Amino acid sequence: MTWYYPNEYKALARLSLPLIIGQMGLTLQNIADNIMLGQHSTQELAAAGFINSLFVLVVLITSGYSMGAISQIGAFYTQGKSRRIVEVLRSSLVVCSLQGLLMMGVLMLLYLFLPHMGQPAELLPLMRPYLIIQILSMPFMVWTFSIRQFTDSINDTSVAMCIILIGNVWNIVFNWLWIFGNLGFPEMGVEGAAWATFSSRVVTFVLFVLVVFLRPKYRIYRQHWHEAKANMEDMLRLNRLGWPIALQLGMEVASFSVVVVFMGWFGTVALAGHQVMMSITQLIFNFYLGIASAVAIRVSNHNGRHDMRGCRRATFAGWEMILGLGLILVTATVFNLHRLAMLFTVDEEVAAVISTLLLPLVLYQLGDGCQVVFGNALRGLGDVKPLVRYAFCSYVAVSIPLSYVFGVWMGGGPFGIWMGFPFGLSVAAVLYLRRFLKVSDFKRVGG
Repeated sequence: MTWYYPNEYKALARLSLPLIIGQMGLTLQNIADNIMLGQHSTQELAAAGFINSLFVLVVLITSGYSMGAISQIGAFYTQGKSRRIVEVLRSSLVVCSLQGLLMMGVLMLLYLFLPHMGQPAELLPLMRPYLIIQILSMPFMVWTFSIRQFTDSINDTSVAMCIILIGNVWNIVFNWLWIFGNLGFPEMGVEGAAWATFSSRVVTFVLFVLVVFLRPKYRIYRQHWHEAKANMEDMLRLNRLGWPIALQLGMEVASFSVVVVFMGWFGTVALAGHQVMMSITQLIFNFYLGIASAVAIRVSNHNGRHDMRGCRRATFAGWEMILGLGLILVTATVFNLHRLAMLFTVDEEVAAVISTLLLPLVLYQLGDGCQVVFGNALRGLGDVKPLVRYAFCSYVAVSIPLSYVFGVWMGGGPFGIWMGFPFGLSVAAVLYLRRFLKVSDFKRVGG
């Protein structure tokens, strides 16, 4: 097998750079909340961190559900079927809206269950309003996800990058105004952070709509907008593709989100340290995810031409890019961890917790990079059903139980909780790789 793919490196770099920058913008929005709240109070940082750790689970499930459109739109884009692209987009908007309503109901149940999750009592009055405002922002997020899958899948990844960066700047500015009460605004603390995030999500959605309906490049799709209707066949197909991706992502994120409950049993300091380290590792993962998302787009394009060799070239090129970039990023994190931690908090107790989590962070990077690239390649091929059982084995059966055993049962604390991650992600990497090699076997499928 060849291990050098110059054409794919160029194509993936062109697609992934805007995706990485855009994804970084989303993470920076959360980091801005954490940094400013950490400067305002450790309690508010811990409260927002707990809610965000659970809310991100719902967000990733919703985002994953919308990814069912990637393999469809990407293939139709290669085939030049613009009307079919619009039909899939409109169908996606319908099914994603319905799925979003379901997720809002789940979040309301979480709101009612908050007092029974064993978290520090002083954090509950801060958690409740923060969660309610996040729930109110869900419809705008859902519609944004649908439109973004469309723009990304037609290889216009720079649109999402620009819009997300604008939303990020908006969020930071209004955090500064509403958390601290600057320029005459009331000092709202954690509620101010929530309203800043809400407003940025509204702005992001509006900007996506304006781009699609005003930019000349999208004229061909606007011409089909009224004649190309949402249809039951596309909606059922998107539902079949979307739920396996949503469940797979949900179980993956659950391995990180559910353990926040375990972390809360060790107190506010442990919870705050966990949240800061999650923000740091998310910065690294953004690079992996940007490249892997570009792989999904390239694979869907090659698949539209029934080119399995191209699917493999794109995937292994992305894998090599992630391995090289991951080595650089992890090395930089190891030597600058304390400086990064001090951006979020001046509390030395929190910083001490963060330092104990460095080893498991390093250990799980290889598995994380591998699972995200091969998982996205399978999404690009539309082969998503097996991902559900693989994710269950990796995260529900391995990662979460080991986090509990190492951290709680064996008394390892935050370090033990994080030691479950390397095992779960490594199992996922092996399973996804085996599946991809099977379905992309061009000798077997004749591609």
